[in-house]
Amino acid sequence: MDLLSEILESADWKNDLLARDRLFESWGYRFPCVRSGGFHVITQGSCYARFLDQELLLKRGDLLFITRGIPHELLSDKKAKVVEIQRFHDKKNETFHEGSPVTTFVSVRYEVPNRPQHPFFSELPPFIFIPAEDIVSHHSLHSVVTMISKELEQDLCSDLILQRLTDIMLYYMIRYWLEKNPASEPGWVMAFRDTIVLRALEVLHRNLKENWTIESLAKNLGISRANLAARFKEVLFIPPMEYLAKVRMEKAREMFLKENTTLEEVALAVGYSSAFAFSKAYKRIYGTSPAKEWKKVS
Repeated sequence: MDLLSEILESADWKNDLLARDRLFESWGYRFPCVRSGGFHVITQGSCYARFLDQELLLKRGDLLFITRGIPHELLSDKKAKVVEIQRFHDKKNETFHEGSPVTTFVSVRYEVPNRPQHPFFSELPPFIFIPAEDIVSHHSLHSVVTMISKELEQDLCSDLILQRLTDIMLYYMIRYWLEKNPASEPGWVMAFRDTIVLRALEVLHRNLKENWTIESLAKNLGISRANLAARFKEVLFIPPMEYLAKVRMEKAREMFLKENTTLEEVALAVGYSSAFAFSKAYKRIYGTSPAKEWKKVS
C-alpha cells in the first residue's frame, strides 16, 4: 500500500452520501461541518458555494473538497433561500418534473473520529477547488467524474456505487493537489515531494516488524546514513528511528482497539520481542504504559 492510501485508511473517516440531487428550481443547502469534511461534485448545471466570507461559482465537472470542519452553503443563486441539509431532505417534494434539471450534484461528508488525526491533514488548505478546465481528459479524476455522472443518469442509481466512486475521488483529489502544489515549507506535504524521504517512509511502513537501524535503512535505500538522517530530519523534524518507534506505537494502538487482541500479540506484530519490551518503549515516548492509556478509550 502506498503512503497516501495508508494515511487515508488509518484516518478511519466514515463517509456519508449527503445528497445526489437533481434540482429544478431555486434551492439552497447549508452543510454543518462539526468534525467533518467532504466534497461536492457538480455533474450538471452550476451553483454557488459560500464559505469563509468567499463565494465560488461551481460549474459542471468542478470539484470542491472541504478538508476540515468549515460550515458552508451550496445555492442555486446568490439570493436563494438556504435551509439545513437535513431539513431539506425531510421536506423534499418528490413530485414529477418535466424537462432537464437545473443542477445535478453529489455531496459526500466524511465524519472524522474524535481522536488525533495524522498531521498531514493539518497541512492541507481549508478547501481544495479544482475547476473542470484544469483536469485534462486523460487524468484519472476526469474518468471518475464521468463515471459518477453516468451513474446519476441511471434510473436505478446506486448509492453504494456512488460511495465507492467518491472514496476513489477523495484519493485522486488529494493526489492531484499534491502534484500541483509543491511545498515551500518542511512538513508532510514536502515529504511527498522528496524522493529520499518518501522512499524511506514507504519502506518503513511496509516493514514495521523489521529490526531496522539507521544503517540498514540507508543501505536498503542505497544512500549514505548521513544523507538519510539529514533529509529526514530536515523535512519531518524527527530522526528516522524515532519516527519508526512512534508509527509502531500508533499501529499497535489501532490494532489493540480494533481487533480485540492482546498486548503481547500487538507487540509482536509491530516488531517488539515481547509486551514488556513494547511497554517499555511506549512509556519512554509517552510517559505512561499502553495498558493504562488504552483502557481509557477501549
